[in-house]
Amino acid sequence: MDWQTDKELGGCSLRVGIAGLGNIGRAVAENLASAGFQVTAIRRPSSVDFPRLVASAEELARASDVVVAALASEEAMRDAYLSADGLVAGAHAGLCVIDLGTFPVALKQELAEQLAARGAAMLDCPVSGTPPVVRDGRAVLFVSGDRETIARCRPILDCIAPTNHTVGDFGAGMAVKLAANLLVIVDTMATAQAMLLGTRSGIDPRVLIDAIGPSVAGSPIFRLRAPLMAERRYRPAHGPAHILLKDLKYIEAECRRLGITAPFLAPAHEWFEKLIESGRGLDEGAAIFEVLEEASEPLR
Repeated sequence: MDWQTDKELGGCSLRVGIAGLGNIGRAVAENLASAGFQVTAIRRPSSVDFPRLVASAEELARASDVVVAALASEEAMRDAYLSADGLVAGAHAGLCVIDLGTFPVALKQELAEQLAARGAAMLDCPVSGTPPVVRDGRAVLFVSGDRETIARCRPILDCIAPTNHTVGDFGAGMAVKLAANLLVIVDTMATAQAMLLGTRSGIDPRVLIDAIGPSVAGSPIFRLRAPLMAERRYRPAHGPAHILLKDLKYIEAECRRLGITAPFLAPAHEWFEKLIESGRGLDEGAAIFEVLEEASEPLR
């Protein structure tokens, strides 16, 4: 991206830091910079093109009014927040951290309490959408936390995802995200089975996609992943298989905690484990199609 400065764009008064510059984080950073926000990132090999860089998460927190965290793992979360030069060390009164990740509420609550002890606040705002969807402004944000903090961060939330919903108190965002991801994972499995059924019946995969896509059986996941299955195109991965399995484990844990019968989860877990074990964890989740195909009996 050809980064423009906030001065060139007319400027926005909130200083925004980005913690976690993976595919989602970069898409968010680019959108915020394009909207005129002063965006700062942590100096990493992936951030050399940023106009504003600091050496650590601690410095990022000190230099920001709002930090947007888009981190990839629980380990990365703990390190970014709790290390000696982490966000908590640099937290100050008035700072808000908008956490976009899909992680256990207990972990987010622990980190929120650490920030609160320094006068800072945290919003639980998991994002639903692949990096291209985020970049195009078509993602959905599930916003939860203190209402006054949400109101103060509204310009940034609207920029991250114009479609965003305030769903309740802190942690409610994750509850909605897990419910949404349950649908994503089960629909991915169903799409793979439907594509396998149709193609082994002799139907051209493009005919399946064109016929089912606009029908009542079509869905956003079908329209996203059925073409990838038809083309066997699994890189670059919009939703890597290892991320889907990570989220699936969180969903299973929450269902156990709530005493929910969830009959679709165990088979999904089994088959995504097989996909990971085959060394394809970085492939698009649509690659589950080939695992099911390989496990099927040959046609006679």
